[in-house]
Amino acid sequence: MKELLEKGDFKKIDEAFLTQSLTVFQDITKIQQKYNKFDTDTFINEVRDSMTAKYLKYTHINIAKHGLDAKRQSKNSVLKFDYLEVKTASYDAESWKTIFNDTTLEKANLFKEQNIELALSVWRAASELLFIVYGKNTGIGNFLEEKVKQFKKSKKTVRSTQSISISPLVLKYGFNVYSVNKTPDEIYNLFQIRSDCRKIPRNKILRIEDL
Repeated sequence: MKELLEKGDFKKIDEAFLTQSLTVFQDITKIQQKYNKFDTDTFINEVRDSMTAKYLKYTHINIAKHGLDAKRQSKNSVLKFDYLEVKTASYDAESWKTIFNDTTLEKANLFKEQNIELALSVWRAASELLFIVYGKNTGIGNFLEEKVKQFKKSKKTVRSTQSISISPLVLKYGFNVYSVNKTPDEIYNLFQIRSDCRKIPRNKILRIEDL
C-alpha cells in the first residue's frame, strides 16, 4: 500500500497551463459540436487516422468503432478495395510499436490477405506527425495467429493483446519508414539514440513524397 501511495510526481496545479489548455479545448468542442463527434478520444483518433491515411493515399476513413480504419479503390483488378489498419504511438513512449488489442483468429487471418496494409504513425505532441512505418506482409497474420493459439492454450482470462515493434516491422516484415515532419536523415538520427531502432538502415527511411 505504501509503495502505491509513493508513486507519481505531484506538482502544484498550474493555473496558467489550465487556463490556456481550456481555451484550446473550447475551440475543439466547437468542432465536435459541428460534426457531432463528442467522444474526445474517438475524435482525436479519427483526426490522426485520417491524416495518416491521407498521406498513404487512402480516400475513406471508418468512423465506426469496429473494423479497419481506412480504404481506397484497389489497383488490383481482382480486389475491389485496399484496407488500412492504423496504429498510433507517442514519440515519448518507452518503445514504438503496433498494439493489437482483443486479437482473435478472425483478426489474425485478416492480415494474411493481400489487400490489408498496416501503418504505425508516431506523433510528437498533439498534431506533429513525425513518421509512418508502412507496409504489408502476410507473415504478420501468421504471427498473430500463433500468438492467439498460445493465448487460448494458456486459458488466460485477460484480453489477448499482441504487439510488434518498429525494428521487426522493418527488418523482418519489409516495411519502410516514411518521414513526414522531419527529413529522413533526422529520423535516422532519432533512431540512433534509441536501442530498439538502432539497427534500422538509412535506406529504409524515405520521404513521404516518395511514396
